[in-house]
Amino acid sequence: MIRRLAAAAALGALMGVAACASPSNPALMTLPATSGLTAAPGDLGYRSVTTVTVSGGQNTNPMWTSEVSNADFKTALEGSLTAAGYMGTEGQPMTVSASLIDLKQPMAGFDMSVTSQVRYTVMRADRSVFDETVAATGTATMGQAFMGVERLRMANEASIRENIKEFLTRFRARAR
Repeated sequence: MIRRLAAAAALGALMGVAACASPSNPALMTLPATSGLTAAPGDLGYRSVTTVTVSGGQNTNPMWTSEVSNADFKTALEGSLTAAGYMGTEGQPMTVSASLIDLKQPMAGFDMSVTSQVRYTVMRADRSVFDETVAATGTATMGQAFMGVERLRMANEASIRENIKEFLTRFRARAR
C-alpha cells in the first residue's frame, strides 16, 4: 500500500514537472453582473469610466508558473466594470488605475490559494475619488484540476476575480 502511494506521488510529481504553465484567462477573472455591485443612474461613476490602466502584471513563462499579465488583468477589469455599469461616456469622465502589487502563490499543494494585492485609484477631473489597496484570496482544489500548474492558474484567476469584487464593493460603499 505504501509503495503504491509513493509511486502515485512520484508519478504526480513527474507530471507536474512535465506540464507547461498557461497564462490566466481574462474571461475567468471577469466578475459578472452581481447584485449589489451594479451601478444605477445617479450613482457616482455610472457609465462614466472611460479609461482603465493596469501595471505590475507579468507574462507567464510556460516553463515556470502561471502569472497574470497586464493585458489579461485589464481585459478582466474592463469586463467587470462594464458588467457593473461603470464603463461608458455618460457621466463626468473617470479613469481607473490598477497596480498589481503582489501575487502570493504557493510552490505546491493539493488545494492552492493565491492572494493578490492591488492598488486601485479612481480619478475624476484630476481629483482622486478612490485610492485603496485591496487584497483578496482565490483557491483552486485538487477536485477542480489534477495538475498543479492548472490549479495555480485557476487560483490566480479566482484571486483576481475576488479582488475586483472587493474593489467594486469598497468603491460602491465610498461612492454613496
